[in-house]
Order: sequence, then structure tokens, then C-alpha cells
Amino acid sequence: MDLIKNLEHEILELREKLKIKEEELREAKRNINFTDKSDDDVVGTKSNISIGKLPKWAIERYSRQILLPDIGVSGQERLMSSRVLIVGAGGLGCPASIYLAGAGIGEIGIVDYDTVDITNIHRQILHTEGDRCRNKAVSAADSLKRMNSNIKVTPYTIEFKPENAVQIASNYDLIVDCTDNVPTRYMLSDLSVITKVPLISGSALKMEGQLTVYGYRRSRNEKSSGPCYRCLFPTPPPAAAVGSCSANGVAGPVPGAIGALQALEAIKLLVGRDREDLLVGRMLILDGEDTTFRTVKLRPKNPKCESCSDQPKIKQLTNYEVLCKMQSKEKDLELDILPKSHRISATELSNSLVEQRHLLIDVRSEAEYSMCHLEDSVNYPLEQLHGERFDVLVENIKNNENVIFVCRRGNDSQIAADMVLKAFPDAKVKDLSGGLHAWAEQVDREFPVY
Repeated sequence: MDLIKNLEHEILELREKLKIKEEELREAKRNINFTDKSDDDVVGTKSNISIGKLPKWAIERYSRQILLPDIGVSGQERLMSSRVLIVGAGGLGCPASIYLAGAGIGEIGIVDYDTVDITNIHRQILHTEGDRCRNKAVSAADSLKRMNSNIKVTPYTIEFKPENAVQIASNYDLIVDCTDNVPTRYMLSDLSVITKVPLISGSALKMEGQLTVYGYRRSRNEKSSGPCYRCLFPTPPPAAAVGSCSANGVAGPVPGAIGALQALEAIKLLVGRDREDLLVGRMLILDGEDTTFRTVKLRPKNPKCESCSDQPKIKQLTNYEVLCKMQSKEKDLELDILPKSHRISATELSNSLVEQRHLLIDVRSEAEYSMCHLEDSVNYPLEQLHGERFDVLVENIKNNENVIFVCRRGNDSQIAADMVLKAFPDAKVKDLSGGLHAWAEQVDREFPVY
């Protein structure tokens, strides 16, 4: 362990030295005036070459997209003077920012309060194993700077919330929503309306992805075109109906594809393409199961929308966790349903298992249970606990004195135990506080944490 700690410390020191040298290199490149001299000037011969508004290095670097009639020199000039804010440096934000950096966007802002975890790396392609525990915005910014030293990248290592969102977003020409929770989606939609900054919104879960454009306008003086998020979803969905990558899983290429398409929509919007060429009032849906794309027409802009109508009720950002009755930060989610008398710590359960038999009921999905589980536990997935299967479970519990519900983090297990207690108040049931994550931390370090 000492060897590993020493090596990790040395690597951190080397990374900091490398970061300093890379910044010195970028600064040196910025200070060179590439347009002062051509190769002919160096040898003393007058150049007969006429270079337009783009410098030599930009023509060479971005030539393949400048060749496109839809972009051209004028489009490239627009890209190089544009500022794009990416909210979320995860599965969507990484590919979106890579292609925007490659396209030469003048300034990219990246907002993310979270740190890199080993479970992120299969899809969040700007981060590596060496970035574990680093802030995602900083890790992503460093990768983008190494990729393109001619652009400005600004990391925001804070939680994007109503108190700071307007101030940050007002400095940008476009917002790219690369988040994964409902409260933030409502906030970004309202933010887009208030700041008059267009919003490109993407999502990815399991084998599916979606993409659309909200708040499109040619200039900030024009009215927005197409519906906003609130036009489509005036009322937030119930928390139980909302999935997440950490709970439901996601195939890495799905957010990769959606993130790349977010970058494509951003480039098209920034170079001045009309709304007919963009996903305004339309939603692109990717089904990874059969690898198909389809575009559906969205309902039109709601003339009575509380956010984007001519007489809006929402004129400032609010508390969106209260609005949606769910937290925006899933890692911090910790339900408090059961009284302490019906909860047991991982250490207490470990000691109790030595002394007596228990009925351990694991309420995670079958896929999760097959990955890892406690010995002698039985699997009753929470989503299947209804009807006859629930009745069978209650009958089994009636014949046991020590019943422990188990899940990943100690939330679903409380829900399951509470269901049983409501049906059979005398049941001797408890839930594992903190779930299998607590078991891995307090009892068995070899137990996988995912």
C-alpha cells in the first residue's frame, strides 16, 4: 500500500509539472503571430498569396470543415468567436466538448461539481484512470487544452444552481445541456428563456438517447422559436418514474452518439443555419437496441406557458428540487423512511449473521444481483414486488424472526420494508442502512462498489 501511495503522489506531482509546461506551451503559441510571415517572406521573396480574414494556422487546422459550403470561411470565423457553455462533463459532455473543441469554438465553459469515478470512464471519454477523484470540469478542460491550444477553456468546479446560473450563462452564446436529472433540465430551460440563450438538450439512458433544441432565435432581440421544456412537460414526472445511469445503466456509445450530435447541432446553429435545418420543434430519438434513428414532431409552443409565453409567470430561477420533489444530485440521495428501530448497520448485521440465521432479501434488479450479492441472500427485485409475488414474500416473512432488506445504497430497501410493514405491521423486518455500499466500506473491502 505504501508503494501505491508513493507512486500516486509522484504521479500527481508530475501531472502538475506537466500542466504548467503545457500552459507555457499554449501561451507561447498564442504569442506567435502566424500571419506576420509566410515561408516566402522568410527567404526574402515577396509572397503572391492572398490570405483572407482567417490566419494561416486556422486555415490549415480547420480546412476540412471550411471546405463545406455550409461552413466556409465566414462560418469558421463565427465558430472561432463563439462561446459555448457545457453543463455536465460526463457521458454527453465529453463527446460534445471534444467535437466543439475540434471545430475551433472560441471559448468553451464546462460546469461540473462532481469528481471522476472509475464507473464513469467507460463512457466519459475525456477522463482516464489517472483522473480518478479529480474534478470532472478540470479534467475535461485539461484534455481539451491538450487537444486544441488555440481555444479558451474555462472550468467551473461548482454546482450549477439558481444562485449562479444566470451570471455564468449570460457570458455565452449557447448552452449545451449534458446533465442527467429532471430538476436541472427545468432550470436550464428557464435559464435559456431568461437569458435568451439557445439550449441544446440531450439525454441518454440504457440503450436510448434523445436530442432537441430549445429557445432557438437568430439573435437575442428576436422571440424564441419552438417549444421550451416546460411547454412539453408543464408538470414534473413522479420521482419513481425517472431513471438514471447509475441505477439503470447505460451503454457507452449511446451518450457518445448523442453528445456528438449535440456538437453538430451547436455548430450548425452557431454558423447561422435556419431553424428548419435544426432540431427545433422536433426530437431525435436513438434506439440502440435495433440501431435506428427517428425524428418526432413536438407539440407547438404553448401560448400560455409559464416560462416562454408573452406573459410569463416565471421571471427568475427558483428551487427546482422542491418543484420536482427530487434531488438533482443522485449521489447525495438518502431516504429516511423507516424509524431507527427498523434499521441495522452493516457492522451490526455482520456480527448478527455469526450468531443466528437471517432472511436476507435483496431488492436490486436481477442484473445487479448477478454481479454481486451477500451469501445466502434471495433476490426479490423491487419493481416486481406486487400482486402474487408480493403476497408470497409476505408469507415467507411471517415465518421468519430476522428479516433484512438489502439494496445498493439503502433507499430501495427502505421502500420495500415499508411496503411489507404496511401490509403486515407485526413483521420483524429491518433494512441495511447505507446498503451494500456501507457493507463494502465497513465490513468487506473486497465487495464491489458500483
